[in-house]
Amino acid sequence: MNRENLYNFEKIYIEKKYKNHKNTIKILSRLQCKEIYLTDDVKELINKLNSQNIIKRNKYLLLGGIRGEILQKCPGSHGHICCNYHVINLYTGCPLNCQYCILQSYLNQPFTVINVDTEKIFYSLDNILNNNKNKIFRIGTGELSDSLVFDPLTDFSIDFIEFFKNYNNAVFEFKTKTNFIDNFAAIKSPGNIIAGFSINPDIIINTTEGFSSNFNERLESAKKLILNNYKVAFHFDPIINIQNFDIEYKNVIDTIFKNIKTDNISWISMGTFRYNNNLKNEIEYNYPENKILSDEFLENADKKYRYFKPLRLSLYNKIISWIKNYDKNSKLSIYLCMESPSVWENTLKKYTDTEKNLSEIFH
Repeated sequence: MNRENLYNFEKIYIEKKYKNHKNTIKILSRLQCKEIYLTDDVKELINKLNSQNIIKRNKYLLLGGIRGEILQKCPGSHGHICCNYHVINLYTGCPLNCQYCILQSYLNQPFTVINVDTEKIFYSLDNILNNNKNKIFRIGTGELSDSLVFDPLTDFSIDFIEFFKNYNNAVFEFKTKTNFIDNFAAIKSPGNIIAGFSINPDIIINTTEGFSSNFNERLESAKKLILNNYKVAFHFDPIINIQNFDIEYKNVIDTIFKNIKTDNISWISMGTFRYNNNLKNEIEYNYPENKILSDEFLENADKKYRYFKPLRLSLYNKIISWIKNYDKNSKLSIYLCMESPSVWENTLKKYTDTEKNLSEIFH
């Protein structure tokens, strides 16, 4: 992956109170940008710049402080099972430019944000984790951006690994489509850090996943992390109904399990491509050549459009059966993302109607 494509910012804005912050100084030292501005009021800056399309948004960078609740539960989707994931919005905006990405319609700020005040994040997390010692938290930073896409600029992965090694009631996951794992090599795994790789066949990666690393680069990264005693996870999301689906996806699964033992995989998730009306409009405007919307979809209870249920069941059950070929004793934890109880019942043969049942998946 050419990192110059990711960090070629036209303008950088800095929230004035963070201009001398150590993380701000580090990030600026690793970027080449002639237009750098200070701002006292981020809201005023947002109004001044107005909304931008996803391409322009990724050319503007804001270095500032995190706002709102530090640790948030994944909002899930009405009528669909949520996996009780908690998220930290460390970054907002992603330069990978995946053509199907929900962030195109979900974000409305006119720039990408890197929150530099990690001290505030860790102070808040320390209080939450110490006050809830009997609860296990699954936490990640991969909701509003790729977890590692800015790590070569920030080194935040080092800070997060060092922080979470002190808490036995938390599991932290870096969810990524990159191979930016250099910082992991310098730190021994504390045991509760997961590197989760979003996976698709290269025919999808090469045509729709922008500047992301290819499948082999992600797989090699996973293998290197395992050698350093880290656990990995794989996320088949979004699964896309492509021509030669059986050949392409089975080859991906065969390649994964020929290189990685099931004992080194913490969990596998699956979710088929879904969209709302806003995302549909953004895809049609930003990527008119993309044919991902040309399939047949049906509106669901959460106002998102998904493949017809029989097709979704078929896609899921094929992938599950290929995985089971390498997991004869059913040791792997597999879950679905934003799916209905009936789909869980007809694929994984379980209905996780309680938080306790869900927690058993992530034992």
